[in-house]
Amino acid sequence: MIHALPRRPIRIRPLGLLGVLTVTVFLGIALVGCRGDGGSEDLGYDFKVGISPTPPTVGAARLIIGLHDPTGNPVEGAQVLVEGNMSHAGMVPVQDTAQLDGPGQYSVPGFSFTMAGDWVLDLKATLPDGTVVRTRHPTSVVGAMGGGG
Repeated sequence: MIHALPRRPIRIRPLGLLGVLTVTVFLGIALVGCRGDGGSEDLGYDFKVGISPTPPTVGAARLIIGLHDPTGNPVEGAQVLVEGNMSHAGMVPVQDTAQLDGPGQYSVPGFSFTMAGDWVLDLKATLPDGTVVRTRHPTSVVGAMGGGG
């Protein structure tokens, strides 16, 4: 035989100011987290990334970055930032700004790969009109030349 427990009415209490503030802060944080990488857009711009030496080694490397608009014309006057991150957590990112070398060509002459392993180069170009375009370029860095194994 099953005995039913007496039902009690459910009372809903107002949140009050502290409750409303807590919910508002929580929702704000959740919405910011859903934004992704801060407005990255694929607008048809084409990035080409070259690294010298090839394959890249621990230490200084030259990054050569080509940037063309959707119609294939070179993009001049952009501010191109490069951030390198290891594929594993706990690494301090390496950041540098590329210099304009010629029509649609930018370079970072001394980008510093701090250790061997898998890296991701995040490129962010702010175009003269303020438009921001981004790309990611994975690469693998090997130990320093002549470093033994």
